[in-house]
Amino acid sequence: MRATTKGRIGAVALGVAAAGLGLLPWWMTGARLPLQNLWGTNNTDMPFALAPFSQYYVHAVAAYFIVGAGLAGLITGFTPGLRVRRWWVVLGVSGLQGIAVIQSAFVTLLGLKGNGESQLYFAVISTGLALCLVTAFLTCVLCSLGFGSGTKTHAAGRWASPGWLIGTTLFVLFVGGWIRELASVIAPYQDMSMLYSITPWVAPVGVGFAVVVVGVHTSGRIAATVGALALLWVTPAAITASASVLGSRVMLKEWREAPEYALQVFQRYLFMPELSLRPIVVAAVIALAGLTLRYVLQGRSRG
Repeated sequence: MRATTKGRIGAVALGVAAAGLGLLPWWMTGARLPLQNLWGTNNTDMPFALAPFSQYYVHAVAAYFIVGAGLAGLITGFTPGLRVRRWWVVLGVSGLQGIAVIQSAFVTLLGLKGNGESQLYFAVISTGLALCLVTAFLTCVLCSLGFGSGTKTHAAGRWASPGWLIGTTLFVLFVGGWIRELASVIAPYQDMSMLYSITPWVAPVGVGFAVVVVGVHTSGRIAATVGALALLWVTPAAITASASVLGSRVMLKEWREAPEYALQVFQRYLFMPELSLRPIVVAAVIALAGLTLRYVLQGRSRG
């Protein structure tokens, strides 16, 4: 077998392994399809599903997919030999995640009632899982940029690329949720209050350090930093707003009112300083301190 073929197989295997690790919290539960409100039979022996298909699990799937994809991308981005095969890594990640979505949707469709409410439910959840899949794909691609597209890290590559910052931001935004999902499976009856108080700070700390790795010495890097902070501000509000709709059977039935309700929750969360602004302040302080130290040390090394 040629060396290039082995390299491609290895890259695909890395992507599959990372995607599998992302789905591990779900697989550890036994990977049985969650009970469905619109199930067509009284049989509660739910079929095997590679990913959960349920309105209550859409955000969990986002964490499963994005964390797995981001991990594969980060490994690729900082491994020169893998960066030239980044698309094979992406293929491995998206391939397994795509199969998981299709298989889960298929077994759900077979068991749902055939009425209009079931069709609407299936379309909404399928759209949500498709968005998770697309976001995971973008996260993997952006995280795989690392120090650039070359096979070696040259002098200019001591700063990671602006795109890498956006990808890493998407990754760290969902790491806390993934950790909570895993902990709830490993120790379902333990007090998780301390864990739940710590994990929300993973994202701002991660974003702050990522800005230090990328820097702000070009217009593209400044724009990426602003974008990362905007994602840190907006994403939790968007997750809360969508969860308020997806987690409510009343809202799913009154779907015409759902967008307005979600927008109200989104706006309310967005402008609550204790929820949305503190993470931005933490990320900004870490970034400012880290960049100051890095520029000082860089100036001394040149002198």
